[in-house]
Amino acid sequence: MASDFSHARRLGAAVSLLALTGSAALAQTAIPAEADADDVIVVRSAPLQLRSEEMVGSVGVVSARQIERDLNGNIADTLDRLPGVNSTYFGPAAGRPIVRGLGADRVRVLINGLGALDASSASPDHAVSAEALGARQIEVLRGPAAIAYGGGAVGGVVNVLDGRIPSERNENLIDGFAYLGATSVDEGAQAAGRVTADFNGLMIQLEGLKREGDDFDIPGFAETEALREDHHHEDEDHDDGEDHHDEEEPAHGSVPDSDYTFETYSGAVSLVRDWGFIGLSVKETDAEYGLPGHDHAHEEEHDHEEGEDDHDEDHDDHAHEGEEAPRLVLDQTRIDLRGELNRDALFNRVRWSFAHAHYTHAELEEGEIGTLFRKNGFEGRIEVGHDHGGDRQGAWGIQALTQDFSAEGDESYIEPVTTQDWGAFVTERWDNGDWGLEGGLRVESRELSGQRATRSFDTVSGSGSVFVRPREDWFLAATLSRTERAPTDAEVFADGPHAATRAYERGSLDLDTEVAWSGELTARYSGARVSAEGNVFYADYDGFIGLFPTGEEEEGFDVFEYRQADTALYGFEAQLTAALGAVRGWAFSGEASLDYVRGTVDDGGDLPRIPPLSSNIALIAERGVWSVRGEAHLVADQDETAAFETETDGYAMFNADLEVTPFADRDVRVILGVRNITDEEGRVHTSFLKDQVPLPGRNVRIAVRTSF
Repeated sequence: MASDFSHARRLGAAVSLLALTGSAALAQTAIPAEADADDVIVVRSAPLQLRSEEMVGSVGVVSARQIERDLNGNIADTLDRLPGVNSTYFGPAAGRPIVRGLGADRVRVLINGLGALDASSASPDHAVSAEALGARQIEVLRGPAAIAYGGGAVGGVVNVLDGRIPSERNENLIDGFAYLGATSVDEGAQAAGRVTADFNGLMIQLEGLKREGDDFDIPGFAETEALREDHHHEDEDHDDGEDHHDEEEPAHGSVPDSDYTFETYSGAVSLVRDWGFIGLSVKETDAEYGLPGHDHAHEEEHDHEEGEDDHDEDHDDHAHEGEEAPRLVLDQTRIDLRGELNRDALFNRVRWSFAHAHYTHAELEEGEIGTLFRKNGFEGRIEVGHDHGGDRQGAWGIQALTQDFSAEGDESYIEPVTTQDWGAFVTERWDNGDWGLEGGLRVESRELSGQRATRSFDTVSGSGSVFVRPREDWFLAATLSRTERAPTDAEVFADGPHAATRAYERGSLDLDTEVAWSGELTARYSGARVSAEGNVFYADYDGFIGLFPTGEEEEGFDVFEYRQADTALYGFEAQLTAALGAVRGWAFSGEASLDYVRGTVDDGGDLPRIPPLSSNIALIAERGVWSVRGEAHLVADQDETAAFETETDGYAMFNADLEVTPFADRDVRVILGVRNITDEEGRVHTSFLKDQVPLPGRNVRIAVRTSF
């Protein structure tokens, strides 16, 4: 493990490189580049149709080409280059985005503006039903823009624009793409394809995707040294001189039960005209994956001796020999209806989206269903906007959600609950050129109906911003927001063992709404040679809802209950992109980012699983058909932890990739990449499995992508 000093030195080097890159860029001449679709970034998730550099607050936009080049398994891991974005990382199959230290229900994962309608926010071992591969664009909204999707999205919004309903005409009768890839670390394979036919504006589209992998390789032991020693002492304590069972060797060189298979198929039909479009799609998602570190032995035997030390929530017991590890089988059928109407009227844009999904996943124990989760949900959204090219634009909308969620079996830690939400929002922007104002207001109502009670919550959230352009290339903004979040079904009605979180979770019928006052400052520079952005944020929570230990034990688990505490989250994000000049025909550019977040409880202590300080530094060289990228991902130690969680060491991972476009007259790209070149051990602090499952070791990837 690297020392604290070495990781501080690495991060110091990252900060220095941020400054040096900017200085070098200012000393070079600009590199002319042809404008393409990636140069004009319109943020489609926000109600106001703005370019990314005009947004109030922080926004990250990842294009389809970037997704394919950076592809790294699930959606959260693929977005890990964005500052302020982390993953819950429950192995390669299950990972949900964490934004600015917040996750679960505080970060909404959307598909074309509507919820994923899965169970990923309820438990970290539940995979997100949205795929990165094949998406047209993924947008991450932080700050006031997220208010249009609910006060619960106080952390942010991750919106996957999957393009599964065609909204534009083809250039040809038949358009499409095909993608094939392979990875060495897990002997994995990825394949995706889309075909869209244009019959005079009647669009028919078929799409398919599959990705799979075996247990992935790691540079050392799966468990940390401290956990291995703990288990060794347990085995000695349980051994009374007789050979009760063979001691199981700790996993080394690979992570058991980390294999996965995901398949997605969809079909769509839409009508595209000058006035807009209307379309319907049906998507089927099937997945099966192992649950690494997800041992249920401790649920069946609890022979702990009196006086034995308690484990923290991140620790787990050994599997008993001969037991088959649990697996998760997921299935979702989703139907979407979307459309847009453009008209010459006061409100010149009308959008509507409706989705219905039937979702199940079964956790298999010894090949039999141990727990079965079901969710049937419907969500709808109608939005009208006005933008006539003047100094004012705005959007008004309504949104409604109803879903039934139930769990049956060994891990039915929550009773059946029906959730009904509705909300209405308005956002307006006035831009005078040199300065402007932006504001938003949302009112919501939530009703949770369980077997024991029915709880109702009414919330009001609002934000106000002022922005100025002191010079042509500068954009400065300040935002003040007040958001209210209603409790979720699990926070109110949970009452049972939850192996994924290593806790007996107990909800509270007495929870009130969570209120947050937050402020954010944004500074953005968009020059010919240098682009830079910095964001500083602070949020003060009145009644933050979290899982806190009670000191009790039930069914072999430490008891954690949902209760409220006053807390604060604060931090910053900085990123820089610079053109560094040309050498022997190669055009060089650099990218650097740095992000930090801290979460504290007013009564003392830290919030759990807060990501540590991290930095990304990249150097890109391009010449003709060649594009080469080298990258360093630096993560600091995290010792600002809650009392019941373990600390993690920092690490440095180095990645490189080569993209080649060999044909001038055909869109064919070949990608060859290596992640974790030095085979470094890294553990994700935001993961419940950080002590059992490290990040993958060295991984060689090859992919081919073509469009037609």
